[in-house]
Amino acid sequence: MILLGLLWACVPKGQAEAGQPDAVGDEPPTIAEVTWGCEVDSATWTFVVDTVHWSGGAWLWMASDPDTVERHAVYSQSAAGDGSADQLGVELDVVSDWRDAVAGSSTRFACADQDELAYQVTIYDRQGDVATDCRRWGAEGVLETVDSASPCELRLEGEDTGR
Repeated sequence: MILLGLLWACVPKGQAEAGQPDAVGDEPPTIAEVTWGCEVDSATWTFVVDTVHWSGGAWLWMASDPDTVERHAVYSQSAAGDGSADQLGVELDVVSDWRDAVAGSSTRFACADQDELAYQVTIYDRQGDVATDCRRWGAEGVLETVDSASPCELRLEGEDTGR
């Protein structure tokens, strides 16, 4: 029984359960839909990313200008057992003092800022190493790509965009 428990603990996170068919495989995940918004009463941003195939997580960028950029990790909240889909999400509380913002849990950007901000969500392969898809929306000219060959890699002043 202990051996079975140890073997179960070694199964990689997100893999199909024993006895089920293999997962979709190494198909790169793509973004099916991004749902987002900011609840004024609770001062909370919510971002949900639905993918086709399992992902290795995502990054969310929010920016008011090229020098004021936040990067937040976005983690899987639920995934289909067969590897066909993943749902990632993050909630960010709005802080009153920008110095109190903490990546992955809070932001300097108020709900009233949403129309002036630029956003990008980038998802990664199951190993979390390679960007496979991204979506950008919001204010134009704020978030720019490094080059057309890397549409998901952002050029940011003073920001480490590496994973």
